[in-house]
Amino acid sequence: MNRIAFVALVLVAFLATSCGERGDKAISYGDELGQDWRPPAGAAQMRISVENYFTRDVVVQADAGSAHYELTVGPIRKRYMIVPTANYEINATTEERSTGTTLLHVRPDDRDGAHALLVSIRP
Repeated sequence: MNRIAFVALVLVAFLATSCGERGDKAISYGDELGQDWRPPAGAAQMRISVENYFTRDVVVQADAGSAHYELTVGPIRKRYMIVPTANYEINATTEERSTGTTLLHVRPDDRDGAHALLVSIRP
């Protein structure tokens, strides 16, 4: 009986870790664009918000130096992540293919005094 419980625990742990975001762990994740978020005083943090207008999942990668963050956004959804402030290069893939620069639009979004990027992915 103990062996079965151990195998079940390992399986649950594997499934829980495989469903999370890949790459480095962001400071936090949230639904919608998070435009009411403000960084704590003196914190070097920024928000990367993503609008996904595809009818399938999109994985957005943010790379800066050795840091690599990924955010999975479901079909026709909006999500955001809070990451350390840096000059990020943004890429997106869907169904293991790049969305390319014609479908990916990145622009600054400094509402409420927060340093942020707004990423729109349109078919």
